[in-house]
Amino acid sequence: MNEILDCSSAEFVPHDLTCDFLVIGSGCGGGTAARVLAEAGKDVILLEEGGDFVGPQRLTQRDTPMYDQLYTERGGRTTKDRTVNILSGRVLGGGGVINACDVVPVHDATWDYWQKHHGWSDFSHTAMQPYLQRALADLSANRIEERQINRNNQILRQGTQALGWRGEVMLHNRVNCQGLGSCFIGCPAGAKQNPRTVAIPKALAAGARVMVRARALQIRDATTDRKRVEVQTMDAKGYHPTNRFAIDANVVIVAANPVGTVALLHNSHIGNDLLGKHVSVQPQIPVVALMSESVNAFDGIPQAYAVTEFERHDPDLGLTGFRVESIFGTPGVLGSLVSQPGSAGKALMAQLDHCAAALVLVPDQPVGQIEVRRDGRPLVDYTLAPEWKTRARQAVKAAARAYFAAGAKMVIVPAAPPVLVHSEAELSRIDAMTFDPATISLISAHQQGGARLGTDRARSVCDLTGQVWGTRSVFVMDGSVFPSTSSSHTMTPIITMAHALADRLVQRAIPTN
Repeated sequence: MNEILDCSSAEFVPHDLTCDFLVIGSGCGGGTAARVLAEAGKDVILLEEGGDFVGPQRLTQRDTPMYDQLYTERGGRTTKDRTVNILSGRVLGGGGVINACDVVPVHDATWDYWQKHHGWSDFSHTAMQPYLQRALADLSANRIEERQINRNNQILRQGTQALGWRGEVMLHNRVNCQGLGSCFIGCPAGAKQNPRTVAIPKALAAGARVMVRARALQIRDATTDRKRVEVQTMDAKGYHPTNRFAIDANVVIVAANPVGTVALLHNSHIGNDLLGKHVSVQPQIPVVALMSESVNAFDGIPQAYAVTEFERHDPDLGLTGFRVESIFGTPGVLGSLVSQPGSAGKALMAQLDHCAAALVLVPDQPVGQIEVRRDGRPLVDYTLAPEWKTRARQAVKAAARAYFAAGAKMVIVPAAPPVLVHSEAELSRIDAMTFDPATISLISAHQQGGARLGTDRARSVCDLTGQVWGTRSVFVMDGSVFPSTSSSHTMTPIITMAHALADRLVQRAIPTN
């Protein structure tokens, strides 16, 4: 088995390399693609800008060092107007290392929508079933057990059932979960069946070479049989460049998250005028309920129950409506969401053990875009649509109603000023939420689009194989390819799509050494 090569190590001497297949980005898309190609006997190098964090020695359950090392821009990336916090992984294994382990496949209706409106003739829900099954096997997908549902999730379920709404205990990708509650800063117990624990070890066992602290800067010669990718090595923390080298490859696969993928293609002068357009960020709104009882929501699985009553699959719009899911995190990130100033904020944090919390997930249309500044750095330009704001207010009201049905004393929406609701009679206060820039805490963990697939280069960036129009064997295999919101969570959709695209690439006659 090959070992993971840390380019920040003093022992690493930069030198040019060659391979047949170079995969840039090691998350759900890139990790899966590298594994499929390596197991097919291909010569593969997998590049990751972040570091390798496995086990309790490196995953310390401490907010500051973990956000610093596991998240892009330490978790501080926002949209251009500072309204939405854009979260993504910067670690070997990508977003699967830091997510809430939710396994939610692409709905059959979404596959049908993409076929009807975006020409995805090769991706019927029937044709994608084998790839979905592979994804579910990779994730060891299983239903969260009743004994694993903590009080936080039980409260949301209690309110949902009292109102007669539809809800579900979710599928997840944990095995032997220890209930540590620190899923968003990695699992030191190794329970998450994610790309770092499944796809990447399999790729290594099949002969792939994996390099961390290696940032791809530019893809050259994209229209020729042999591409040259300029790579910058990073220091041990991943913030300062050290050296450079190049990798020559016949095939380049870009899977660096929509923001990173668009930036790399743009900086490589690859892609048409639609590159970076049609971006969905699927904003989520935190809702906190103050309960009379002790909840201790920080113990156990953070996200186990979802209100699905209001989700809709529109044949002409794709996924719409909204969804409410219990959630909790570590004290540092929760403290950052407290919008009350001074003593009021301190008092709320003192009652953290009595708080229940949820995220309302409101699917959006792909109205955003990713710009690339003169210095080569990306910027997400995103404006909340009026129709989305209407659904978002409805979603917050639904979450509040569920909490009041479960006995909440007060419901809080982190905003400026904070929205404080003490009973159903005060739900109209939510109608006053303007969603003006930087007045509310919105979270995006599911960025999609920016390099959408299609049959027509006038409406897409890549063809139906994932190959970027106008290139020779430069492919995209991450959430960038989705033409609209794929699902309420993107881990399973991206792994499914990566299996399909990589499998079809294996079948093609690609020149090799």
